Amino acid sequence: MGPRRKAVSRNAAGCPTHFGVLCLSGMQKLSRLQTARGCAFFVISLLFFSLLACRTGPVVIPEDLTQAELFQRGQEALDAGRFAVALQYYVTFLERFPEDRVNGAEARYEIAFVHYRMDEWDTARQLFAELLAKYDGPDADELPAWPRVLSLRVLEVMDEGGWPPPRPRRADRARRE
Repeated sequence: MGPRRKAVSRNAAGCPTHFGVLCLSGMQKLSRLQTARGCAFFVISLLFFSLLACRTGPVVIPEDLTQAELFQRGQEALDAGRFAVALQYYVTFLERFPEDRVNGAEARYEIAFVHYRMDEWDTARQLFAELLAKYDGPDADELPAWPRVLSLRVLEVMDEGGWPPPRPRRADRARRE
């Protein structure tokens, strides 16, 4: 008698199985490949839409937020580099609490500073100048000193070229080309 052959077990599709590993038929391989591609497409789509969701659009600001919460959320947005959202919170503060001169000066400073951070220096200069003009008015003694001091300092830094140095503006780049 010749050598003994081991019996090979087969799956339902008639493919041999070796060492408990299932051999896939062509249809099963195609099905798994399509599933893998579908999963990859799903993951890539999920990442893409997650990135789109990170883009800042208008934020719905709840009506019941306190003054402190508006400032806190504005500061959190500014710290995260979400400048448009930070502006929304500070502008909303001014709209909801127009009679609050002390915190209004602070909100005006933050708005001007956000424009500075956005490299919108012309707007920032104008807003800092408007804020500083309030310190020449009759209610100047009621206003906190720090927005005035920091406004003057930021204007000084801008006059020296800014820190960090500003990125070239679109108009400046177009002139160079």
